[in-house]
Amino acid sequence: MNKFELLEKVKNELPETSGVYIMKNIDDEVIYVGKAKALRRRVKSYFDDSLKTEKTYALVSNIDHFDYILTNSELDAFSLENNLIKKYKPKYNILLKDDKSFPYIKIDMNERFPRIQVARRPKSESNVLLFGPYVTGTRISELITLIKSAYPIRWCNKNFSKIETLSRPCIHGEIGNCVAPCISYENEKAYYEVLNKVIDFLNGKTGDIKKQLKQKMNDCAKELKFEEALSLRNMLRSVENIDKELITELSTESDFDVFAIAEQDDVYCINVMMIRKGKNVGQFNFPITEVVGEKSDLLLQFISHHYQEKSMLAKEIVLKGLEEEQKEMLQGYLLMQFGRAVKVVVPKIGVKVELLQNAERNANEYLAHSRDRIEKKYKMTLEATERLKEMLGLKRLVRIEGFDISNISGKFSVSSMVVFENGEPAYKEYRKFKIKTVEGADDFASMHETLTRRLSDMLECKPNFEKRPDLILIDGGFGQLHSAAEAVTALGLNIPIISLAKRDEEICTTKSNQPLRLKKSDYVLRLLQRVRDESHRFAITFHRQLRGKSLKSSLSEIEGLGEKKITSLLKHFRSVEAISKASKNDLAKAEGIGEALAEIIFEFYHKDSI
Repeated sequence: MNKFELLEKVKNELPETSGVYIMKNIDDEVIYVGKAKALRRRVKSYFDDSLKTEKTYALVSNIDHFDYILTNSELDAFSLENNLIKKYKPKYNILLKDDKSFPYIKIDMNERFPRIQVARRPKSESNVLLFGPYVTGTRISELITLIKSAYPIRWCNKNFSKIETLSRPCIHGEIGNCVAPCISYENEKAYYEVLNKVIDFLNGKTGDIKKQLKQKMNDCAKELKFEEALSLRNMLRSVENIDKELITELSTESDFDVFAIAEQDDVYCINVMMIRKGKNVGQFNFPITEVVGEKSDLLLQFISHHYQEKSMLAKEIVLKGLEEEQKEMLQGYLLMQFGRAVKVVVPKIGVKVELLQNAERNANEYLAHSRDRIEKKYKMTLEATERLKEMLGLKRLVRIEGFDISNISGKFSVSSMVVFENGEPAYKEYRKFKIKTVEGADDFASMHETLTRRLSDMLECKPNFEKRPDLILIDGGFGQLHSAAEAVTALGLNIPIISLAKRDEEICTTKSNQPLRLKKSDYVLRLLQRVRDESHRFAITFHRQLRGKSLKSSLSEIEGLGEKKITSLLKHFRSVEAISKASKNDLAKAEGIGEALAEIIFEFYHKDSI
């Protein structure tokens, strides 16, 4: 349809009620999804030249037709819009990668002798305490080190649910690093007293941990252990730095997220500031290109995708630029989605206004100093994907799946599947396979098995395999390509498949016997190389894991090696693979091994070559 036909359809068909509109291009690909309180008025605005930005012009010029779905309310439209964006991943909507997550500290009070654990995207569970998120990766490691240094808490992974008491503590209990609650009721009571102090510290009460660290630092200084005293002093300074992050105007119960959006030349950035227990636990910036919409709509869309687990939710969301109806809609959506009431605040005065201004400054600063990097990332991802789609003559290209095989002389043969969506790795979608039907090092047959299993699972809608790839990429030339393509066609599927020959970096397709050659600097070639290299890395990593497990189990098969001597070997060589490659003389140097046993170990790992 041309612009005038589209406008006539809007006037004649769309009602002035709430719903979702779905814009499609000439290839029937969904390029934009939006929601509206009044469908006709909203969709009609796209064709008003006086209101259009450059990005809106680009969207409208690609619209061939549109569909719409009526809803009972704007809240229902907002929820449906989010679900459709996640499903179709339209070019002109905000797309957040699903692997964005931050670490939390988790204490499971259902566990006997609860431990301090690190968790990402933890689910909200009864009687489980969560602290965080900790936006910067070093922060959580600092906290764990501080807790270990100050409090004798347990760090072992032993399951005590079926054990009454032990006769003696482990080495950590003997040297005082753990209260050893496992050996007596008195110790168990003492353990919970220590645990409550740790919980107080994680809740922002730092007085006790400062006292503990100062006492240990002074003791070390008296004993002339100056290196340990210096380390404890540095930890003490870390605690003092944590105290500095306390925003004095806020109560220690303050728990909210601040969202601010900045825009420079049609490139947007959203800054998220996280306040927990009255402290700024960190900020991050999310650059956005190729999106269409008002700032308030972009913020709403971003927030709805940002929160993926109930545990991520703050008690309040602070932002500006929302109307009262939009605030109520966002509150209703989060309640409906997560079953938790979240207050949406648009402050007029006070510290929250200052925090909003700070977040907005950060977003603007990020845009000012990262423009070149943002443009380069766009060229490497979305633009490269679009150009590859045109180059191959595809109707749709969002999801690329890359496959590779790894083995050594046919042993431990495995394959990998990596996924790139809109030019970026989608780590949660990665899958790995053990080769089951192929004997020896036959990469052609192994790839045939892998693709057959993966695509068969898709046809059967098996969990984690139901998504359809828009393009399959394998490593190799025309031989590997045509062999792999047979597996696809044998299942009656019409999924495009290409290969990338490593020697000359040529792109082989099933449509021609002549490869495509691109300049080494071409971002399309770089995208394919990233997919190919990532599938290779993932396959090798899985292969090494399997091989390492096999080698480790092999130690127990060696005559004369008991648990103590295996521990001694691992302590000396750090890995089983290093043991398998060591000389007799090096093996004999490990504590408790000696020349005779070293010869037995060496012969075990080199019997095929002796």
